[in-house]
Amino acid sequence: MQILDPKHPFFKPLWRRILTVLLPAAWGGVELYNNAMGWAVVFFGASAYAAYELLFMYGHTIAKAKAAEDAAKARQEDEGDDDDGSAPQAGGQDR
Repeated sequence: MQILDPKHPFFKPLWRRILTVLLPAAWGGVELYNNAMGWAVVFFGASAYAAYELLFMYGHTIAKAKAAEDAAKARQEDEGDDDDGSAPQAGGQDR
């Protein structure tokens, strides 16, 4: 199960990815200011995870998804090329 999916179209614009990182960090700052250390750690951790997935690894994740999509497309084209039009008749007997 993936918590944050960088391949989702919502995260394509850079400003949305940055905002997804900054908002939990800002709320972690609010919690830290109010001496709620546990919640501050939770929100700073969420921000760090979002930064890793959406900023540092984003290009790699998108390239990997694109390569997998291209490979699946190539496999599908190869399977279509194997059909020579001489399918066996019903019952498995060629007539």
